[in-house]
Amino acid sequence: MSSRQASATVRAVVWALAASMAAALGAGLAACGQSEEQKRREEAATLTRLGEKYVREKVRDPASAQFRNQFIGKQGAPCGEVNAKDAFGAYIGYQRYISVARDLTLLAQDVAPAEFEASWSQLCR
Repeated sequence: MSSRQASATVRAVVWALAASMAAALGAGLAACGQSEEQKRREEAATLTRLGEKYVREKVRDPASAQFRNQFIGKQGAPCGEVNAKDAFGAYIGYQRYISVARDLTLLAQDVAPAEFEASWSQLCR
């Protein structure tokens, strides 16, 4: 991925976040009758599952994906770390990810370190 493509991807992630948040809020409103804490937990679990799904679509061996340190970032994006197998069947080591939507999921290895750090700071911290 070129630097220009990576920059466009990072910008798209930020813009798509608004749409993701609207969808998540809509799902939260459907859970009438529950406490605010229950709604918040269900929304976080739904976003986390979607994030895992989109990350699995990006790794070479989706069935091998292992997740840890997952959380919903300050901008509502699922963030965390994933470890998956490479073409040789060996785990590559945990790397951070940000998942806003199917086409807007970033793995740390896919973009320049400075660009990933900027996105991580904006969406996850």
